[in-house]
Amino acid sequence: MALIYRFKKEKLEDGTFVSRPRILVTLINNGKPVDVTALIDSGCDITVIPRGIAKYLGLDLTGKKTKLYGYTQSTDVIESNVNISFVGKAERQSVTLSNVLVLVPSNDEEDDVILGVRDIFDEFDITFRKSGNKIILKKVSKSRY
Repeated sequence: MALIYRFKKEKLEDGTFVSRPRILVTLINNGKPVDVTALIDSGCDITVIPRGIAKYLGLDLTGKKTKLYGYTQSTDVIESNVNISFVGKAERQSVTLSNVLVLVPSNDEEDDVILGVRDIFDEFDITFRKSGNKIILKKVSKSRY
């Protein structure tokens, strides 16, 4: 099964535009869902969700404290888990991943949901076809590992 998305055009501060691999997903905890547009980031090891969304979903924020390291900075984060549902535009197919490890920043400065490699790239073969304006997530079978 393949889920197909399109790149999202975004305006930068300098007025130029860029297309980014952002897709609509639903984060779910204890039956409470929230739809968000998330950036697929092969350079991010673990999925990151903003503190406000984590609080709204009632995620456990008493987990292991660690640091998230970025290009020029680090941020204190707390480990938690959430279910993530991916819904493709074509044929309305969906895949839900359970108990995905997420990092929640200890401050309210972050506002993007970032889909990282662990638990996401492990479950899908992801193809970026920028020239065709497509992002394709193909569910992999567990027998491959």
